[in-house]
Amino acid sequence: MTRTESHRGLAVVTGASAGIGRATAKALEQAGYAVISASRRLPTVPPAPSSITTHQLDVTDADSVAALARTVDDHPLPLTLLVNNAGIPTAAATIADSDLTDWRGTYDTNVVGAVQTTQALLPALIRNRGHVQFIGSTVGRVPYERGAAYAASKYALTAMVQTLRLELCGQPVRITEIAPGMMRGDEAGGEFMRTRFKGDKDAIAAVYQGVEHPLTPEDIAECVVWCATRPTHVDIDLMEVRPLAQAAQHKVHRTA
Repeated sequence: MTRTESHRGLAVVTGASAGIGRATAKALEQAGYAVISASRRLPTVPPAPSSITTHQLDVTDADSVAALARTVDDHPLPLTLLVNNAGIPTAAATIADSDLTDWRGTYDTNVVGAVQTTQALLPALIRNRGHVQFIGSTVGRVPYERGAAYAASKYALTAMVQTLRLELCGQPVRITEIAPGMMRGDEAGGEFMRTRFKGDKDAIAAVYQGVEHPLTPEDIAECVVWCATRPTHVDIDLMEVRPLAQAAQHKVHRTA
């Protein structure tokens, strides 16, 4: 599909170098969008010719976000979708022992970065009757021990998304949060767990011990596309997604 054949307009996906972001960029292209795949790490292998273009982006840097906005403004297609996916995990630590640098860095990326990117692109999205999606987490509603920094950032993201929905009531733009539960996927999912458990392979394996079919990045990408392709008067405010084996944050069925 060439860029001119993309009939749904332009989509921007942040944090798109791997994991949910990369899967979402591919799924949106297949659904008929031209896609800007924005991330701090650009792929080392040039992508095959497609309607996906890469753009280096640090959501915590105002100049970097402004450069993204200029790229969007210069694009021949109207911006109709922003997927705020960029985010970072934190190492497992109790509140008493956690590093406040982790708290500040996580909040700056997971919350302020999403706000900054949304601010920059919102005028175009309103003008084009667009859609803003945020990738949150079920931990943004139910926390777990030794995960307060990450959970707090996702709670804050949820509050921001809900407030934005209220503030834009009456404007022609849709707002959606997609909150995944237990995931296991490509290197991004692996990176999350390696960071959380500081590379301890046994600790990582224990999380998934006996769990059949955790969510994959492709599962969440399908959710993004489904929400984006509803009729323009239909807004999916919140979609919580868990694997069948996970009934709640603390209740997971294990076969062994």
